[in-house]
Amino acid sequence: MVSFGGSSSLLLLALSLFSTTATAGTSRGLALGVEPLAQADLKKLTDSGAVSWYYTWNMYPNKYLKDSKSNVKFFPLVNPAQANKDLGNALKDLRAKSDHLLTFNEPDMGKDRGGNPIDPGQAAQLYIDHIMPLREKGWKISHPVVSGSPEGRNWLKKFSDACKAKKPGKGCVSDFVSVHWYGDLNGLKGHMEELRKFYNPTANNLKFYITEIAYPAASEAKNLELLKGASKYFDDLKFVEGFSWFGSFRQKDANAWTKGGVALVKNNGDLTSVGSFYTKK
Repeated sequence: MVSFGGSSSLLLLALSLFSTTATAGTSRGLALGVEPLAQADLKKLTDSGAVSWYYTWNMYPNKYLKDSKSNVKFFPLVNPAQANKDLGNALKDLRAKSDHLLTFNEPDMGKDRGGNPIDPGQAAQLYIDHIMPLREKGWKISHPVVSGSPEGRNWLKKFSDACKAKKPGKGCVSDFVSVHWYGDLNGLKGHMEELRKFYNPTANNLKFYITEIAYPAASEAKNLELLKGASKYFDDLKFVEGFSWFGSFRQKDANAWTKGGVALVKNNGDLTSVGSFYTKK
């Protein structure tokens, strides 16, 4: 667990925890942004057993994966507008197949850029009042997941300061870190190092989940190169528990920014080279 607002002097120890001890392999998830994705496509993405969890950018599971006999676990995502006194009740029905809760998707970004903008101080209060109590009900909760930009890290700093002011000595407790990255492998490594320096290094059991990663506007070959490099990189880091590729859709469904090179599925329903590698167990 990590506590926002802990002693800043402890941050100097972070790099010593940036271990490269190998693990048994990083779990893979699906970021399901296009709904509904054809059942046949979802079947191809999950049948191998390589994918063990997914999320939908909201609190509602994919109907096919919810109703199927699949063991793919659902990670609900709570955005600021959904954080209220009824949140606990809304999550009750999900508990059987859910134990990780993602929070506040890209609060540093405007709606026109796919974000959910909110003032860091207001976000801290919502997090303290409505998200943190869910830990007592067995949920593992993430910190707000910001964009992979300096703007995102600046938002986190303000959030941390607000948490410290509102809850002295404890701050905003979190069980794992959710990360977004779009770009090449070297940039990913630099971003991860910056985040590790930011978080309280006394939280030795704190895990990272990279919940969005791709190489926007790049070719399929470039995206495959990133995926292969990132997979090995994550597998070598004991604190990275899972990652989900941004591209759980057909090429034609990619947005204008990412373009089709990120897609896991071809327009004819076959897996792309990225999809084939991602689902190989």
